[in-house]
Amino acid sequence: MASSIVENIIRLKSMLGDMEQDFGLAELSSVEKNVYLAAQDITVEKNVYLAAQDIKSHDGIVETKHILDHTFTQKMSRPTFFRALKSIQEKGLLVNAPNKKVGLFIVNSI
Repeated sequence: MASSIVENIIRLKSMLGDMEQDFGLAELSSVEKNVYLAAQDITVEKNVYLAAQDIKSHDGIVETKHILDHTFTQKMSRPTFFRALKSIQEKGLLVNAPNKKVGLFIVNSI
């Protein structure tokens, strides 16, 4: 039984790798993927559970503090998080929100 579970995990990991390749996520490091996907998840029109709060982005703008609190990123060290955030900004996946203060971003699609 344990081997069938492991085999299923292997198949899922392989499928996820294929999907990441198809969508252009394969070029990102695992930390960059987690930061980008957390930001993308917050902008989706649904409630997202973040540190005991419901966060919903109505205008497509995401705040740094909400990305930090997301389950994908909350265990990252702050320096690691901010290096990844800067890197995905340089790649054009996040851009500073126009006419907004620092720490607010628009998430671009890949």
